Amino acid sequence: MIIDIHGHLGNINFAPFWQADAPALEDYCRRSGVDYLCVSASRAIMYDVREGNRELDAALKATEKLLGYVVYSPVFPESEEDLSLLKTNDKFRGVKIHPDYHGYVLSTKSWRDKVEAVADKTPAMLFHVSCMPGTGFSPARTVAEIAAHHPGTKFVLAHMAGIYQNGHYPYFPNMDSLEDVMEIAGDNVYVDTAHFLMYVYPGVMEKMYRLAGADHIVFGTDAPLQGPMQMRFAIEVIQALDIPQADKDKILFRNAQRILGLS
Repeated sequence: MIIDIHGHLGNINFAPFWQADAPALEDYCRRSGVDYLCVSASRAIMYDVREGNRELDAALKATEKLLGYVVYSPVFPESEEDLSLLKTNDKFRGVKIHPDYHGYVLSTKSWRDKVEAVADKTPAMLFHVSCMPGTGFSPARTVAEIAAHHPGTKFVLAHMAGIYQNGHYPYFPNMDSLEDVMEIAGDNVYVDTAHFLMYVYPGVMEKMYRLAGADHIVFGTDAPLQGPMQMRFAIEVIQALDIPQADKDKILFRNAQRILGLS
């Protein structure tokens, strides 16, 4: 089994080459060998939170392989009403938080308090963690600190906890944020693999495994930012790791089963 914990319904950044409706995402899953893909609505992240959540609600009811996140933003406090979708549609399995596109800094106390108020209302939360040089809207350490206050909720830090490729030194993917966060990460903290650097540079996944360990890594691709062939590349990179099969299974599906309540 393979579970992809990080995808999107719709159009990312309004780019025609980064868009997929529900049937297309299910086709991505079939072509890449993914059994389940957990997605948030691009519309909710980039345009209208509540409209996007409603769009995903309808799409989940018409699909087999898709699960969903309700997008919540403290900038749009009315989006908290959409947490009711976690009870009315059992294919919603958690909440997505994206400070970068919603325009707030998670480490600012007023915003952090609002996000923390939601944490005990959901079994899982996926946080976009800034993965561009010079940004820090959702620091990985802040997410881990929030997670420590809510042990009953599973927290996923996207994009390898903020790995990025330094434009001035392009051959040195920066994994300092991952190393930093693992110093304080509790058992309810996971880091997803949703970044193309995992298969572009040799050694990135090996270092991620060394820093985080299999118990804290969960497979994600950021589809449709990555298409079905890239999703397959990502799976192959994990399968090729010189680690026990049991650890590969944790990364590819067992951790996600626990996070999403599938086991």
